[in-house]
Amino acid sequence: MNKNICLILALFCINISYSQKKELKLAERNIKSEDYSAARQNIQSAEKLSSQMDHKTTVKYHYLKGVVNYANGSSNIEESSIALENLNKAIDLESTSSTKLYTPKAKELRIAMLNRFVADSRRSLEQEDYKSAYINLEMSYRVSPNDTLYLYNAALLATENKDFNQSLSFYNELIDLGFTGITTNYYATEKATGEDQAFTSQDQRKLFIKAGTHENPRDLELESVEMNVLRSMAAIYRNQNDYDKSLSFIEKAKALDENDINIILLESNIRWEIGDVESYEKLITKALEIDPDNADLHFNLGVISSDKGKAIEIDDADKAMSHYNKAMSHYNKAIEIDSAYTRAYLNAAALILQKEESIIKEMNSLGTSNADYNKYDELKIVREDIYKSAIPYLESVYELDNNNLNAVRTLRNIYSAVDDMDNYKKYKSITEDIESKID
Repeated sequence: MNKNICLILALFCINISYSQKKELKLAERNIKSEDYSAARQNIQSAEKLSSQMDHKTTVKYHYLKGVVNYANGSSNIEESSIALENLNKAIDLESTSSTKLYTPKAKELRIAMLNRFVADSRRSLEQEDYKSAYINLEMSYRVSPNDTLYLYNAALLATENKDFNQSLSFYNELIDLGFTGITTNYYATEKATGEDQAFTSQDQRKLFIKAGTHENPRDLELESVEMNVLRSMAAIYRNQNDYDKSLSFIEKAKALDENDINIILLESNIRWEIGDVESYEKLITKALEIDPDNADLHFNLGVISSDKGKAIEIDDADKAMSHYNKAMSHYNKAIEIDSAYTRAYLNAAALILQKEESIIKEMNSLGTSNADYNKYDELKIVREDIYKSAIPYLESVYELDNNNLNAVRTLRNIYSAVDDMDNYKKYKSITEDIESKID
């Protein structure tokens, strides 16, 4: 009885082994005739018996599954991923064998895959299809994990495509790998075309130099892009309003270079958005030390100084005036750097005209004595001087922007107040013309 059972089991195992090998052999024939649909069916049939495969058959199974899913380059990304996974599995399994039957072929196919993904990525980039470009670059990295620049460029393109979560995923993976971007590129000139060609390694280049097809070998070392990674991640988290994470990456970036102006400006924007005006001002001031001819930075400090003056004007007029003078200095500096900076002209004019409020208040408080009349006339002259000081800034705005309603209305009112009727009529007409276009 026991002998019969053993015989049945033995025959059963032989039958399974025969079926496995038959399905795989059929798959091989299908692959040779490029009938990948039939080959896939045979691989699926063999897969049902995969748990009973011996080591050699398992290696062959994974190799053929890789070939079938890649389908000579006609596969989609999902199929290519399955193909790569199985080719890697075949290579890994065969690494313990003394004879490598499938490893060379699997590695050769991986090179073909890499070339395809790089070419597809380049083609997609030329067509500005950033999603396809970064997906193919990611696959290039999966095929060749030593080439981390593929993953870095995939992160850049994912950001360009506004796929921010995908970009963050790539960047986090790079950080886990300790990626810095420092690498050496190997170049040589192809004799037939005279064009430079990049090689994946010195050894690969040596083969071409030795073969006589290339000359002039040289190396180019790329600088670290670690700062770019941290800055990009901080910027993405800031756009997602995750300020804590953004600031954490900013701190890491500052550890590399605390004077990186892009990091300083990024942090300043976050500090402003969370209401930390004091830190914002310090950061903008520091940025100006690095880039003193930045008109935007001067304008921003002008706004801060002006706001500070307003906040303390009632309690400390002298200190408020000091802030106003600082603001005016920054606005004038912004204009000096950029003569077309409309907002700086407008803010400077507004800052000047702000002084009339206290003058008018004092004029209205005067009585009917001769001294009061004399004081009134003095204040009227002061007020007119204020108006006249604002005119050049407002006229500059109009010259830069003929449709700036705020500027022409103010000019109309000022010229009326100083009894310059010719200019009053001019700007009254311009105001009405602009208003009619808006209506």
